[in-house]
Amino acid sequence: MWKESLATEAPPKNNLSSANNKPVTEEELQAILDRLESTREVFRQNRELRDVLSRRDAEAQTLRTRNAELEEIMRKFAPMLLNVATSMGMAVKNQKLDVAS
Repeated sequence: MWKESLATEAPPKNNLSSANNKPVTEEELQAILDRLESTREVFRQNRELRDVLSRRDAEAQTLRTRNAELEEIMRKFAPMLLNVATSMGMAVKNQKLDVAS
């Protein structure tokens, strides 16, 4: 995303001679400060978004763990529940046959 600067990079060279250097005007300074403030705002928002993402990741991990626990419980009780449901279905079927007779 952002280019990492290396310690071995040379600072940019200014090709202007010292005679051509002009002082920065108030407008230019204000533009620079506005850009600096905008950059700070972007970094602040980035930091906030990283914090939110970190919290969401932690919540997601908690939910994945809880989901795995619930799946284990369902695997443990599924055979028993299937037997109960089958027995109830058979009892209803037999009751209907008894009533019809």
